[in-house]
Amino acid sequence: MSDTIQIRHIRILPTTDEILCKRRPFIPTKDAQGGINERRGKARMLDVQFRQLRYDTLAPVIDACYHASQHLASSLTEPVLSDYEVRQHTVQGTAYSLFRDVRLEDSRFEPDGIHLRLSFACPAHLRQKRMLTSGHFESGMLMALIGLDSKSTLSTAFLTVEMCQSTLSMKPITGNHLRASVVASFVESSDTDTIRRTLCGLKGLLDKEKFIIVEFPKVLVAGFYWILKHLQFLSSTNAEIAFSNSIAPLSSSHLEQIAPPAYTDCSTSSFDLGILQGAAPSDGRTSLHIDPGYMSLKPEQQQMIIGSVCSTTTLDHGQATALCENLSRGLAFTQGPPGTGKTFLGVSLAKVILKHAPRKPILVACMTNHALDNFLGDLVKQGITKIARIGSGSKEEWIDKYTLPSIRKKFDKGDKSMAQKARKDKAYNAVQSLWNQGTSWCESLNSHTLTWAAVADHLKVRHPYAYSDFSRYESPSEQKASDIRRGRSEMGGYAFEHWSTGKDLKDTEEFSRDVGSFFNKDTSQAQSASESSHSGSSSPNLSQNPPHVPIAYPYDDLGQSIWSMPMDVRAAWMTRWRSELNASDPVDKLVEIHRRYLEAKRLKRGLLDASDAKGLATQEVIGLTTTACAKYWPMLKTLNLETLICEEAGEVSEAQTITTLLPSIKHAIFIGDPLQLRPQVNQSSLSVETPYGARYRLDESLFERMVMPRAPSERPFPVSRLDLQRRMHPDVAQLLRATLYPYLKDHPSTSHLPVAGMAHRTFWLDHQEPEDIRNPLLLSARSYSNAFECAMICELVRNDFGSGEIAILVPYSQQLACLKEKLTGTRACSIALSEKDKEDLIAMGLLDESEQSHFKTDVEVSPMVRLATIDGFQGEEAKVIVLSTPTLKPGADSELLLRPIVRGTPNSRKPSLSLTNFKTSWPAMNHAPIYLYADMAVPTLAMNLYFMTGWFVRSLAAND
Repeated sequence: MSDTIQIRHIRILPTTDEILCKRRPFIPTKDAQGGINERRGKARMLDVQFRQLRYDTLAPVIDACYHASQHLASSLTEPVLSDYEVRQHTVQGTAYSLFRDVRLEDSRFEPDGIHLRLSFACPAHLRQKRMLTSGHFESGMLMALIGLDSKSTLSTAFLTVEMCQSTLSMKPITGNHLRASVVASFVESSDTDTIRRTLCGLKGLLDKEKFIIVEFPKVLVAGFYWILKHLQFLSSTNAEIAFSNSIAPLSSSHLEQIAPPAYTDCSTSSFDLGILQGAAPSDGRTSLHIDPGYMSLKPEQQQMIIGSVCSTTTLDHGQATALCENLSRGLAFTQGPPGTGKTFLGVSLAKVILKHAPRKPILVACMTNHALDNFLGDLVKQGITKIARIGSGSKEEWIDKYTLPSIRKKFDKGDKSMAQKARKDKAYNAVQSLWNQGTSWCESLNSHTLTWAAVADHLKVRHPYAYSDFSRYESPSEQKASDIRRGRSEMGGYAFEHWSTGKDLKDTEEFSRDVGSFFNKDTSQAQSASESSHSGSSSPNLSQNPPHVPIAYPYDDLGQSIWSMPMDVRAAWMTRWRSELNASDPVDKLVEIHRRYLEAKRLKRGLLDASDAKGLATQEVIGLTTTACAKYWPMLKTLNLETLICEEAGEVSEAQTITTLLPSIKHAIFIGDPLQLRPQVNQSSLSVETPYGARYRLDESLFERMVMPRAPSERPFPVSRLDLQRRMHPDVAQLLRATLYPYLKDHPSTSHLPVAGMAHRTFWLDHQEPEDIRNPLLLSARSYSNAFECAMICELVRNDFGSGEIAILVPYSQQLACLKEKLTGTRACSIALSEKDKEDLIAMGLLDESEQSHFKTDVEVSPMVRLATIDGFQGEEAKVIVLSTPTLKPGADSELLLRPIVRGTPNSRKPSLSLTNFKTSWPAMNHAPIYLYADMAVPTLAMNLYFMTGWFVRSLAAND
């Protein structure tokens, strides 16, 4: 259960008891409290982060599983329906998909162990190829297999989706177009009890059991599993975390002093900035150096150094200041508003640090694959090409040669000692042998007939003469075949399969062809084997035909040679052998092989990691996502990396940030902006922005907690600030200066030419049209829309005002759906929806699964109008943005609406964030009298004039 005192005893995934439990789980607050969470320092930090992340991720999973189990219990006596509603919603509003009438089609033994192919009754709207484009069962997503037997005993197994198969693919197996399937692996692959119980239930070896599949939208297993496992590991082993005295002090008196990076010696070492100065000075001057003790200098001395950096490099004043401060702080934070060059600063820091300490790679960690690829791409453009990119989430083709497999191939060409090769070969052979056995036992479990794998051990004990007669015709050691064929030869069975189909030893040519077919041998090979047999070879085996003579062994209770039996007698003996076997033996054998296989894989993985570590140590930069950092932490730990640069740090959850702080890290640089989007969470009620959630702060990053502490007793950690933006027009940037960034300055390049048809950069329209009436019975009732504004925006797009430079942003999914409906079919433009926005619309029932493929995702925006939520547009730009939000209810106080924006409170983040994504103009539209700064105010214009100018936007709404 989740309220166990030690987090190492908590199962990552919910147990059946936890799903059925009605008691609320224990969720610790960020602030100190007594009882179960009375620990302090690092131990408490790990405890809080584990429990909060687990609750935030799995609370919706538990809710959906409980709701689905009620469906299952109520349908036990009902007939199976061939068509039904897949999308379901719980009382708490959790959306999930439910698939009925689940059966086990077969099991497979794959490189990561046992996989199951589960078929299910496919609803009509998902049949044919529609299942493949529906968004269901995407690779890597979490699903649950829930079973209920005749005694009302509930079972739950969590699996990872590997692939989906449509009704067309399943027709050869099912004989109809009514069933689709999903191939899945067990999330907890080491939980052999759950695997055995699931296989026995699916094979009908327990009480009659009925199964359903529960699919959880947007729950990616890799997104939480490795982080939680790593937090458990850190807690159970008391492993060291870099800068733990700073990020998790035992008390305020135990705060660690801010010191230069531990790998520097202030008296003799300095950072050479010559690499940022371009060509070497021609007048005999030496390149500029920064002493690690820069922070101890007097302010006037610091300003002199900063002036020199600005005059000799391309860094602006804010970037130069941040560079010097980051190089002189072991733990450094840099805040950069949008467009201020955060990535440019990170690349500059990497170049300087590599020149200072080239012997060890820099660890670069980012929240998303997209941000990581952008950062690594900038490094490559700057000439840093010794890069290793760990993880498989990149969509960039250029990154292929920098991936770990590519580096492994290059490094494996080097010389290895005989001992190393022997250890590697032994480990590989052990894994291969167990994989071969697992494959054979899967075939035995799948087969409806008796197989050699299932009966061999039984015959060896109960009928040794029969076992000897079958096995004497096979000599696996002489077979040279591919992996799968070697697996079959190791398990044997050629003679048994030949015998079980009624064939005799006298059918030598056919037997030879049958055996040869397993090894892809042609007739000439079989003939050659036959000739070799008659030449006097003594021991018959697979490369020799058995002698064409009757065999009369004294054969215990059979009383005759197995080869002289007629088919009906053979069938009778096979029936007897099957009855003598325990029905669960194939399951038990397969699960045991699976357990041994995982252990062999672990040993092989250790050797491979050691080899990979040697290759990675030769690189200059190692890049990976924060999630991958948790997964590959054991290997990274062996590299003794000293420098970390974390981008998008304001969006990285604290739990993920902890995984990047390897024990050997001596210089950690976090670059981001805690005033933009926070880490995404599922439990919005526990967000820092709600009064109740302020105690829990699930969406508070380590960056924000350190530089903007909530408790009055905590002092903020020093933070560097970038202050010169190169993205927004000054008129637009003024809105941000008045709300979030009073220190923000404008680069001269932001004074763009006027936009045709617009006298000002911002427009505000006052209209009195109320928001749409919501149906409280629908899940979308928690969202908002305004049909009046949607109609105006639709007219804008129809008038073709430079489509391709326009992005329509909304804070609410309901408004997104309304715009989607009105813009669909508009000839003047095409609609581009992000994958995240499509998933949100489908989950809320606002987009049909069958039509989601009509909207493009990974495309160039230039020929289209981009329609997105504010969150979905993060990291992108457009020249003109239309921001549309629902209106206030009649009689509402508009000053309350504006107050969060003007005061810069947390609620202002989402609307303000939308301003940072465009370059030229931001027209605005509001419901009631609004208050603008004098230099930006525009008169309330007639409606037809706004249609003529062509841009409408509405702003300043609460968060969705």
